[in-house]
Amino acid sequence: MWELVAPTPAEPDVGYLVPNVELPPLCSPKFRPGPPSDQAQVSGHFVAELIASSGCIDLHQLCIAPEKMCWVLYCDILCINHDGALLDACIAALIAALRTVTLPHVDFDAETEEMVVHEDRRKHLEILSFPAATTYAMFEDDILISDPTAEEENLCSGVLTIVVQGSQLCSVHKPGGSPLSETQLQDCIALAHRRGNSINKMVTSAISSPER
Repeated sequence: MWELVAPTPAEPDVGYLVPNVELPPLCSPKFRPGPPSDQAQVSGHFVAELIASSGCIDLHQLCIAPEKMCWVLYCDILCINHDGALLDACIAALIAALRTVTLPHVDFDAETEEMVVHEDRRKHLEILSFPAATTYAMFEDDILISDPTAEEENLCSGVLTIVVQGSQLCSVHKPGGSPLSETQLQDCIALAHRRGNSINKMVTSAISSPER
């Protein structure tokens, strides 16, 4: 979903990208109707921070007229089956969506502040990089499982999520749990790089499919 708004005075030539993670009762019996759960809010905040820090999209391209008009993109990520590695799925889904979204051309008159939206003239966003996340469940005896299920996450002693983009390490997210050795961390990062390449290939294949 998108709309046209005025940019902030602090960043007059920058648009907005607002991700939101929804975890309805449909996706898991542990979620109830009502306000967003803590996990949904934490996940949404993590995705928003990642998009901002990774530089995967230049928000200047969402500006139509500096100080006057810009795009705001609302990215609602709806989970339909919560079975572990939520952040991995959220980031892959968001990147896939950004790679396929098109925005109509807008003519804006700065003097009269009138605008005309041309739905028949659309353009793709320029995505500069493709972050990919890999989540691990940590168990005793130095056992690490990548892409854990929800049951494995409930039984483990800690969860670790590593985000990479290309050959670069983008983020390491470890919300408490048992400690991790330097060797284990380096092994996880190496695997995250290999898995990140596979994830991006699958996303590219999915959005290029004629059945999409």
